[in-house]
Amino acid sequence: MQVNKIKDIAGSRVILASIFLLALCLGLLLKPPKLSITYDEGLYINVARNLAKSPSNFTYQGVYMMYRPPLYPYTLSIFYRIFGYEYHLEIARTVSAVFYALTAALVYIFTVELFKDQKKGVVASLFYILNPLSFTMSNRALVHSEFSFFYTLAVFLLYKGYRDGNAKMLYASFVSAGLAILTRYTGLSIIGVFIAYLYLVSHWDWLKKKETYVGFALLALTLAPWLYLGHLYYGGALRPFSIATRVITLDTPVSAFEYLSWVLETLGIPLAILILLGFGSLEKDNVGWLVISWGAVGLAGILTVTHKEVRFLTFLMPLAGILCAQGAFLASELFSKYVPSQNRFKKVFLVIVIGITLASSTYHSLQYKQAWDGQYLEEGRTFQYASENFSPRVIGVSPRLYMLAGYYFPEAKVYQLLPTDHIKTSIREGKFDLIVWQYKTNIDKIMLEDIEESGKYKLVKEFSNGRIKVFAAYGFLQ
Repeated sequence: MQVNKIKDIAGSRVILASIFLLALCLGLLLKPPKLSITYDEGLYINVARNLAKSPSNFTYQGVYMMYRPPLYPYTLSIFYRIFGYEYHLEIARTVSAVFYALTAALVYIFTVELFKDQKKGVVASLFYILNPLSFTMSNRALVHSEFSFFYTLAVFLLYKGYRDGNAKMLYASFVSAGLAILTRYTGLSIIGVFIAYLYLVSHWDWLKKKETYVGFALLALTLAPWLYLGHLYYGGALRPFSIATRVITLDTPVSAFEYLSWVLETLGIPLAILILLGFGSLEKDNVGWLVISWGAVGLAGILTVTHKEVRFLTFLMPLAGILCAQGAFLASELFSKYVPSQNRFKKVFLVIVIGITLASSTYHSLQYKQAWDGQYLEEGRTFQYASENFSPRVIGVSPRLYMLAGYYFPEAKVYQLLPTDHIKTSIREGKFDLIVWQYKTNIDKIMLEDIEESGKYKLVKEFSNGRIKVFAAYGFLQ
């Protein structure tokens, strides 16, 4: 019996390592084009570069950017202290790929803990790895992979700690919850998940336990350094959260119904069906209450935000993977129940269901990734040209290019071409060494007229059929 137990442990570790390596290889080998750097990616990299110089310098162009969560830039800054600018994009994407692989392995562990079934754990991990959201975000220089890991880890430790009466795991879950919040502010929903789960499984008994108060104290301590920096540099301990809320309300509002239709289109119908089947199989026990708390509160945290993007749901894709696996096995059970057949046909049906859903998920993953990989390509070509031919000290750019300019010219002073007196005067006097203009709004059109009428700049290159123009000051060219 001891020998069998050792074999089981060894086999489980091999499976775990295989899942991790599969996800890591996909993340590293299928990276986006080098020129595809979005506004947010440029922001995180620029902030991380300044943090590498000083741990409190959470700025870009001298402005504190604390409305953005800190953990991902701080993670990048550890490596940016060692490696030069030319490696920064690869490092950022590799960090995301590593957290993607860690989350895939965690999904396996979590599923086995919930259902005591290694096969189901493997299937859940595959559904997570090939999920359109997690797959596409796996190697972008964005927060989603790291956020998914800490959010899922917090839920896992809460469940296991409470179930096993393990105080250390409960404490660790609150620390992980704090890290999730510091990775993305919508992670605040994790507090609601914790409270909802504890209430559903124990009513008010959780308020009588010392571990609850120690856990929330640890959560507060995890957030404390960031709150203190907010107090020092941003006008208040909670101001980063309030400014983040204000900024996101300025974006285009999206209704919950429209948003869910986007999510369905991105994930694909087979995946959605298995998620619903898995959810429908839940019972009123610890597992059921956990999934309900995790899914309902997490989803509500996104649906209540004014501006929504499909990628915002990436942190719930580990749960989607678990529910898909449960749904596939339930479909197999229903097949054998209502269609009398030999056991082998039940297994064949299970393989067919999993295969069809994974094929659909892979197709939708490639479609979603292709859409993301095409973002900012022309802008990237523009700045690649500019960085290879010029070394400006002062740059003026259209607002959409503000972060990209800082990425390609990390030592330059970058200004947004907004219709202010200071910017208009600077254009007329030829104070910008280089201007990169992009037509997106009527304001951009007005600024182009100011540039051309100033007589201070030479048009040196056009991109995207003239919608992006590169100007160099005559004095700078001389």
